[in-house]
Amino acid sequence: MKQVLVKGGKVRIEEVPVPFASAGQALVRVSHSLISSGTESGFVSGGGTASFVLKKARNPLNIEKVKRKIASVGLRGTLEVVKSKLFEAQAPGYSSAGVIVECGSGLAGFRVGDRVACAGVGYASHAEYNVVPQQLLTPIPDGVSFEEAAYVALGAIAMQGVRQAQTTFGETIVVMGLGLVGQLAFQILRAAGCRVICSDPVQAKCDLAEELGAEAACAPAALPGAVNEWTGGHGADGVVICAASRDSAVTHSALDLCRPKGRVVVVGAVGLQLPREPMYMKELDFRLSCSYGPGRYHPAYEERGLDYPIGYVRWTEGRNMGEFLRMVAEKKVSVHPLTSIVRPVAQAQEAYSAILEKGSNAISSLIDYGLEEEAPAVPAERKLLVRATKAQAGQVGVAVIGAGGFASAFHLPNLAKMPEASLEAVVDVDGRKAKAAAEKHGARYCTSDYREVLADDRVKAVVVATRHNLHPVIAIEAARAGKHVFTEKPLAITVDECEQVCGAVQEAGVLLSVGFNRRFSKFSQHAKRVIDGWAGPKMILYRCNAGPLPAGHWTCDPVEGGGRIVGEGVHFFDLCCWLLGQDPVEVRADRADTHAENVESESNLTAILRYPDGSTATVVYCSLGHPGVSKEQVEIYGNDSVICIDNYCGIRFAGVGEKDYKQSAEHKGQFELIENWVRAIRGEAELSVTAQHGRRATWIAQEAMRKCYSPDPA
Repeated sequence: MKQVLVKGGKVRIEEVPVPFASAGQALVRVSHSLISSGTESGFVSGGGTASFVLKKARNPLNIEKVKRKIASVGLRGTLEVVKSKLFEAQAPGYSSAGVIVECGSGLAGFRVGDRVACAGVGYASHAEYNVVPQQLLTPIPDGVSFEEAAYVALGAIAMQGVRQAQTTFGETIVVMGLGLVGQLAFQILRAAGCRVICSDPVQAKCDLAEELGAEAACAPAALPGAVNEWTGGHGADGVVICAASRDSAVTHSALDLCRPKGRVVVVGAVGLQLPREPMYMKELDFRLSCSYGPGRYHPAYEERGLDYPIGYVRWTEGRNMGEFLRMVAEKKVSVHPLTSIVRPVAQAQEAYSAILEKGSNAISSLIDYGLEEEAPAVPAERKLLVRATKAQAGQVGVAVIGAGGFASAFHLPNLAKMPEASLEAVVDVDGRKAKAAAEKHGARYCTSDYREVLADDRVKAVVVATRHNLHPVIAIEAARAGKHVFTEKPLAITVDECEQVCGAVQEAGVLLSVGFNRRFSKFSQHAKRVIDGWAGPKMILYRCNAGPLPAGHWTCDPVEGGGRIVGEGVHFFDLCCWLLGQDPVEVRADRADTHAENVESESNLTAILRYPDGSTATVVYCSLGHPGVSKEQVEIYGNDSVICIDNYCGIRFAGVGEKDYKQSAEHKGQFELIENWVRAIRGEAELSVTAQHGRRATWIAQEAMRKCYSPDPA
């Protein structure tokens, strides 16, 4: 399929695999998508790559991320990450309309053939096909065209701004900024029985507003006089700011325009340095409007389809979307006059240029994907050939399922440089990611459906690098298809799922390894050789200064990620067991009861493992620290000796006849681990990490969590 991508600030059209609809999602054949002049300017840079890089570099959030990365992995590692992120292809677009051609399991209220409008960055992209979750879909009413329905996301943004203003019939409301959202907002206000005064520095936009029914539309300088005239000197009942400005002058003007106890609602991106005096003297109500409405940016609502009961939240983002289209159907809101240009997808660059070039008065552009009148069909396959290659005798054909950050940084480049393996395919539900990774690392093809590689005879083994909840599902299917499996940690979130994977692997007679790479670090290997000669019990202290994750990160979700102890702590439990060569007989744990904002208690845990020979291992996992201190430290005590592994960059010995050494870069054994798996498949090595090791680590993690929340009585 054709998709519009932005790379280095420049628009391009590429062929990518058609996406795959998972549970609760629909595959939509797109008819039209909308380009708005505001939001999408963040993707595109008129000054080319250099201008785009400078724009990103000035962003304070990006500056802070770079500082933390330098403290964590050093300057060289940070430069590689920054370079990769800056020039990664982005998928713009967040408002479109089309026809459902495929329904994922559990999708409620929709069926194949339904005409739908779609919203959301990452979902309603500029592409011929999009996968959209249930809450970001809304039916298109009869009489509303695809072109009109493609405005749904912008309409919901405008509607939420109006709702935040809490207007009543007959009030006088000012709309500042007559871009696309402002033009829609004032029409919604007119339909609600308000008198509307509009303002914009561009006269053509004011003229358009008057044509669409605004009582008055003027330049910002004339706005105070117009408000005085229309309100008899009392001031406006409310102001809805739809403008975009870096300074706070627009906001200050809005405060001056309001009557006492009036309301100001900010929809656009403006400066918010607010003076106290006018707000205090008038006792103004100042609000910000969040995008489409309640539910926006909440994964439980948008991705997992958990709706708010209508009795408690009357207007969610989905209900705002539906109400906007109803207003369009009843001719209370007109969008056709707002369309500046319509271009086929092959001319998407022209559609972007029309609204983003300097001096342009265009408000919006539509991209037309040539949806034919007859019912569109699901594509025959989701595979895209990247390069033609012949199978090489003796090589293990491998497909990587999941082209996220870790797979792109380690598994894909490691497999590409391994002579014993051939990288056959890259799979990702996001077709652009799959294609970019396949091209970069020399895969034969890319696809969005992992079942394609399970049916491929040239693929002998798969690497599963998806989100944690999908590990056991794909591993079991792959084993039953006769494929060897390497799954990233954890093997599964629950012990029961781990046992199901172990059973499937044993029944199929295939090899499965788990991503416990720290065993293969040169420093771990050295420590293991030394302590194997020690007599008596040993003590291990493993400290992980993990740092915080962003609020709502999928790893912390109990369904998708299982939490950080299950998601990452398994690494450390496995290493301790491997170093001691035993399974623990007892797990004890406790957690810090922190009430800090966005800090989960389970991210600050101490677990103590007791082993049959009297050895113990203590794992301290902490998110409360500072990146100025290294992430991981392993201390091993026994036999009147101590070994310290410093963040897998060095090792120190005391009481041991070994020489300390260190290096600048981390060595965590990612290459050696996957090499061991490939060589074991070829019959050249014994598999080091097995499915049973994956089960053991998940069991320890679950036991530690259970002891934290349900401690044994004293």
